[in-house]
Amino acid sequence: MIWGRTEMKKSLLMVLALSFTLAGCGGSNSNSNTTNTSTDNTATNSTATNANASTNANTSTDAAANTTKTADDTAANQPAATDEVVTIKYATWGDKAENGAEMKRIKAFEAVHPNIKVEIDKSMDWPWDEKLAAAAAADKLPDVTWLFNVPLAVGSGWLEDLTPYLAQDPDFSPDKIYGSLAKTGEYNGKQYALPHGLYSWAIYINKDLLAKANIPEPQANWTLSDLEDISKKLTNYNEHQFGIDGAAGMGDVLIPNFNTALGASTWDGTQYNYTDPAWAEATNWANNFGYKDKSSLQSYKKEERDKWYGKDISGFNIGKVGMVYDATWSLTWYKQNLKFNWDILPVPGVNGQKAGLVTDYAGVTKSSKHKKEAVEFLKWMTYSKDGWLARIKDETPLATMPLVNDPDVWNAWLNQDFVTPGIKEIVKAIPNGVLETFKYQPGFADFTSKVKDKYNEKFQKGEARPEDVAAELQEKSMEYYNNAMKKIDEATK
Repeated sequence: MIWGRTEMKKSLLMVLALSFTLAGCGGSNSNSNTTNTSTDNTATNSTATNANASTNANTSTDAAANTTKTADDTAANQPAATDEVVTIKYATWGDKAENGAEMKRIKAFEAVHPNIKVEIDKSMDWPWDEKLAAAAAADKLPDVTWLFNVPLAVGSGWLEDLTPYLAQDPDFSPDKIYGSLAKTGEYNGKQYALPHGLYSWAIYINKDLLAKANIPEPQANWTLSDLEDISKKLTNYNEHQFGIDGAAGMGDVLIPNFNTALGASTWDGTQYNYTDPAWAEATNWANNFGYKDKSSLQSYKKEERDKWYGKDISGFNIGKVGMVYDATWSLTWYKQNLKFNWDILPVPGVNGQKAGLVTDYAGVTKSSKHKKEAVEFLKWMTYSKDGWLARIKDETPLATMPLVNDPDVWNAWLNQDFVTPGIKEIVKAIPNGVLETFKYQPGFADFTSKVKDKYNEKFQKGEARPEDVAAELQEKSMEYYNNAMKKIDEATK
């Protein structure tokens, strides 16, 4: 499906309207922290946690998991222990430091739930899907785990059906959470995962470089032509100053801007559409401008960039590049480290303008001996108002956007001191955004690694054209989708 339903959009828009009003007259709030992941595009901030760089994410392992059906309804109706202290294990690729965001989140949860202790499962690391498969085979899955490939986990039978638990919780309703966003963790009418982080792809700008070049700051409704023009005007090769970094990674997020009827990766809610001209147009722009235009830093070899800025140093981070394509999970790092004035803008439009959104997911494992308590911790991270207010207060500064439609939560988030005018424009774009398919769409991770990715270098070198392989990608994308759905159908009977 294409992310976003009419009723959700209206609900969120009303909440945001109230929140912006409150934020305009409210005082500053506590900052917070984030531990976030990139999934599919080139992120230039090497300091930010990047799950895709840490693993071959597109694992196709069919490792055996316990697919024996459990009495989900019975488990959901069992009361959680009230006197006995229960310990659950939690797997995360986030900041596990003693004073890091994950421990702060755990401590806040334990303070409200004194009978539940949460331990981070330190055996879980990258490559994530392989480690989950090994843990499942050894019957050592954690109780709650972050998920990099939700369909793989569902099809392997690792996850508990959350539906009966959520049905008993009045806080889980379309009025209080993003109903259609939650549906991306639903398979065959059963909820197996919930999003715990929401981010947007964007363009960060160096306001000082723009001012020095007498270039007006672009508006939120800017276009791809505007970006090209600004990039060229900012470039001064003799000073090793360039217009943009990361443009070559923008192809996928631009597809819905070339054709607003499509979602991310050409998905339209029913099928992929690689034969639609929008995919080739977006891919060609990313390759031609990103890798060939002399205002784009990626058109220069890494050896040259390292010579100019230092080994593995980002030109944007040191003030030598005017714009960078990155995501909002980098807000924390930029806030804490950049030495110049900056802001953030939505990805520019073409025939329309839609935000490219990314989510991180988590679920409860079927093998957990403490499912009720595990679901309670999952709720704290995903749709609990108290949980989100605690995260905003403690995990300073919190870059992930809230996942609850609640004015108090949004007011607290918008009052963080890193929230610039541009960030507010990003937030306004959420209701019309399209969600990246990588983590929730059946078969897409395998299709990407085994079929689509092999053409990337050929496109860059001019050895192949997107138009010439579109039919193959169309056929293969649906083949991988259908095969993955067969496994999910079997596992969710």
